[in-house]
Amino acid sequence: MTDATPNKGHVIVEREEGILRLTMDNPKMKNAITREMYLRMKSELDAAASDHSVRTVLLRGVGGVFSSGNDVNGFNAPAGETPAPVQFVESIVKFPKPIVAQVEGLAVGIGVTMLLHCDLIYAAEDTKFRMPFVNLGVVPEAGSSFLLPRLMGAAKAAELILLGRLFSAEEAEKLGLISQVLPAGEVAQAAEAAAATLVKQPLNALMKSRALLRDVSGEDLDKRIAEEFELFFDGLKGPEFAEAAQAFAEKRAPDFSKVPV
Repeated sequence: MTDATPNKGHVIVEREEGILRLTMDNPKMKNAITREMYLRMKSELDAAASDHSVRTVLLRGVGGVFSSGNDVNGFNAPAGETPAPVQFVESIVKFPKPIVAQVEGLAVGIGVTMLLHCDLIYAAEDTKFRMPFVNLGVVPEAGSSFLLPRLMGAAKAAELILLGRLFSAEEAEKLGLISQVLPAGEVAQAAEAAAATLVKQPLNALMKSRALLRDVSGEDLDKRIAEEFELFFDGLKGPEFAEAAQAFAEKRAPDFSKVPV
């Protein structure tokens, strides 16, 4: 039996036989994540963490696209409220059950860094990945500056972060960022099959094993995430981000040479 919740906040929520499917549904913006989307996914993850009927999560996007990253307006928050991206990252980092990601088309910014907190990641062979934080005058987030060097080595992590270049699904697999590359038509099937297998596993053993695999000094990771977001939000207020945003609006390459440091 499927329990489906209509698109609310551009996220489609479905529960079926132990699987919670969270589908980002903002196709006009290539599934850029808005404040409402962050808060909806956070709420669903928080509820699923203690719901014994949910044994795994499947994260994906509509229209053959995973996510083009942050919607800049998603950083706006009422006075006194923790910004929605921070709330979402805190929830996905602490989530105790396996997360399967079905990645297609495009994974940019947090569309890449959230994968560091997923467990089984299946990507279409034509998917393009990019972490253009520095290119926009900000720093990486979601603990990526802590986790990426440990995953792929300092030199490769520096290349992807400092240059912010596109990289392929094949390269992402070689670097250990994703589990498997598949033809586009086979990604959904592989992700669903993995989720279906996970729900049959003994939950306590599954969660304890996952915790052991992810034991990377939680306090250090939490501290780094907080530091990243502090610098990230400072960057959003700075002249480099202003130049990047203006250049985007004017459809030109940004010129940071005259921006004060």
